[in-house]
Amino acid sequence: MPKFVIMPPQTEHQRSWAARIADTLPDFDVVLPANAEDAKREIVDAEAAFGNLPADALAGATKLRWLQSPQAAPPPGYYHDELIAHPVTVTNFRGIYNDHISAHIMMMVLALSRGLPGYMRAKARHDYEKDANDAPFIFLPDSTAVIVGVGGIGGDTALHCKGFGMHVIAVDPRVGEPPAGVDELFPVGQLSSVIGRADFVLVTMPHTPENKGLFNAEMFAHMKSTAYFVNIGRGPTTVLDDLAAAIENGVIAGAGLDVYETEPLPAEHKLWDLDNVVLTPHVAAKEDEGGANLNQRRSDLLLDNARRFAAGEELLNVVDKSLWF
Repeated sequence: MPKFVIMPPQTEHQRSWAARIADTLPDFDVVLPANAEDAKREIVDAEAAFGNLPADALAGATKLRWLQSPQAAPPPGYYHDELIAHPVTVTNFRGIYNDHISAHIMMMVLALSRGLPGYMRAKARHDYEKDANDAPFIFLPDSTAVIVGVGGIGGDTALHCKGFGMHVIAVDPRVGEPPAGVDELFPVGQLSSVIGRADFVLVTMPHTPENKGLFNAEMFAHMKSTAYFVNIGRGPTTVLDDLAAAIENGVIAGAGLDVYETEPLPAEHKLWDLDNVVLTPHVAAKEDEGGANLNQRRSDLLLDNARRFAAGEELLNVVDKSLWF
């Protein structure tokens, strides 16, 4: 009977997922420790676990073979050196957010391409001003998107961009062939040479050991002065002070951000007051009542992987621990 430990603290949703696994797969011994000390005792003879597994708990996990990450891209520190070196297979929740986040990206592309920030400021002034846009409109069928990270979210975004007639360039460290909707594909090493072709740079990549601060003053200098930068991947990939300076000094035209180096974005940061900037508070994958239930998707994926694990089948969404995704 495989033992599956749900690491504390557990959310209400996670407790419901545990109950579903126990009901559907009665051969699983699902354990929910109340605190970190209980978890250390329970993990010793567990074959599987869900959640954050710190080094001191992992050290006693003598039988652990599968760990489910609680997020598609967990925060820095989750993939610590001991976890990377451990033989345990880690899986994550990538793929369940594709439609939500790609729609949020396109909201920003459309808003920036049609000058919406300027019109929203005019609205606040009760000003019926036809030229309130901060920059000329961008006609999307004549534009180019460079999508950095063309996995599930980036792949869906490519299809949306293609639907608006855009030329789509993808930059990715692992994808070998251009996926549907992508016209050209380049490795990350060529980013600085292709980013200057973009009217929109759309970042969907996770934070990895290699890309912290990748988008900095030097990278923004390679962009067109009429181009927009959109980041809905992970905040640490982008140096926000450099981005603000690039917009303020006319190096690039503006930005759309849902993720930030520091969250929440400090109230005194320049980005709040810059024109042609769309800011949302890390809500691209926010739950909604009327649409797809992301917690149901998480539950379905976790249950499927638990069934696969019990049957000795290949797990879904296996992570390259050294790359964190």
